[in-house]
Amino acid sequence: MTSSHTKKIPLVLKFEDWPEGDRAAWEKLFRAGGVFDDEGAFSHWSDGSRKKREQSYGQWLSFLARTSPEQLELAPSTRVSRSNVKAYLDGCERRLAPKSVLNLISDLFVVTRSFDTLSDWTWLDHLTKRLKYKADKHALPPRAPITANEIFDWSFTRIKEVETWNDVSDLRRAIWFRQALMIGFLASRPVRRRSLLSMTVDRHLKAVEDGFTLTFYPEDMKNRQRYSWPLPYALAKPMQRYLLTYRPSLLKGKQSSYLWISQYGNPIRPDGFSRELPNLTLRHLGLELRPHRFREIAATSIAEFDPKHVGIIRDILGHATLDMAEKHYNRATGISSYNAYQGLIADVLSKNGRRQ
Repeated sequence: MTSSHTKKIPLVLKFEDWPEGDRAAWEKLFRAGGVFDDEGAFSHWSDGSRKKREQSYGQWLSFLARTSPEQLELAPSTRVSRSNVKAYLDGCERRLAPKSVLNLISDLFVVTRSFDTLSDWTWLDHLTKRLKYKADKHALPPRAPITANEIFDWSFTRIKEVETWNDVSDLRRAIWFRQALMIGFLASRPVRRRSLLSMTVDRHLKAVEDGFTLTFYPEDMKNRQRYSWPLPYALAKPMQRYLLTYRPSLLKGKQSSYLWISQYGNPIRPDGFSRELPNLTLRHLGLELRPHRFREIAATSIAEFDPKHVGIIRDILGHATLDMAEKHYNRATGISSYNAYQGLIADVLSKNGRRQ
């Protein structure tokens, strides 16, 4: 490993810079099982989960390299002592939000426990649980000042407008149509970015008599479950137009099975989409929205406007439990209570001949 005196140590240590023992132990966790070989503990993980844990563990190794590099000579699990973890936790808490701290310590626990299955890691498990409580599982991001219906209405209106403009090029029209359709899709079917961009026309989208059926498979979803939903009827004809007219224009003669195509004729990549989407929504909706924000808006809209069916949040967002639905329901109840209280105050003031 390069000395900290000759090269600044990054916040996240890259895999190729990990100690040899850590690299070997990590790769063993992802080993595919053969006829006579045991399968690695993490062989079932998605690429996204693997990358997340790799970055988390890289932060742990970076911390040790910066504060006590001699620790890197020890076996991976030997370094995970109460004193080292406490020092690491203190540093994390000074610069990160509770949820981010929880993720880092939780990932360290998961990886360490898998590296060393014989030692007792109860203390680290208890620490993770305390951090989980501290992060407050009922906390939610501030409520977005827009509803899913408002986003969907903008999308539907924009789709119709784009096709009426005669003074734009075919390529520009195709780009704007695709952008509006993607926003309408996210407003009504708020899947994660990875699931959205992995969609293909021959696997995830099926034409039926009254529109389209969307199917996402276990490998597409974070919770490894299969989901099938109808595409909203209002988007059926726009999707058909996109497939027959605008997607071929975007492809420019290239071949691809991916549904969402960029202006350069290639499948839209995660980094490009993460830059394009918030800029687009800021320009047209006044808010920077990313895919995860669409999911929060959908859940909030359901909880506030259709609380009887709050349970569907779990299925729409692809969650394994109803925890997130409960969070949004609790917040919606709080908003309703606040509004009712404000109405009561207004009535009292009105009876006393005073203005609010």
